[in-house]
Amino acid sequence: MIFRIDPLSPKPVYQQVIDQVKYAIASGRLAEGDRLDTIRDVAVQVRANRNTIARAYQELEREGLIRTRVGLGSFVCGDGGGLAKAKARRILTEQIDDLLARAHQFRLSEEEVLALLRERLNRVQLSSDDAT
Repeated sequence: MIFRIDPLSPKPVYQQVIDQVKYAIASGRLAEGDRLDTIRDVAVQVRANRNTIARAYQELEREGLIRTRVGLGSFVCGDGGGLAKAKARRILTEQIDDLLARAHQFRLSEEEVLALLRERLNRVQLSSDDAT
């Protein structure tokens, strides 16, 4: 899995890693039994301290989303305990809140934000229609 860390985000790196793993599980990109990259590999990839990534993995394990087996690695547990709809919605809500905060920083009006969202939505829907 490739993690993308936003250095401008108000969220700490460990929380961004957690959110991305949750999103991957909710969207089906990660399934039960899939192995996550090692803490060391992720730390190198995102240029973060290993303890930061270890904290993210510990939180994911505490939530029952992954299980770590000494010497073998960390693996996704089931569907994350029903992560799908409710948690996916919560993750998207957080991302929308981040988007709205940035729009406010850029001094975009509500109309400008809605126009941008409609434009992006239409583009995604057109792409989806082309695939069918």
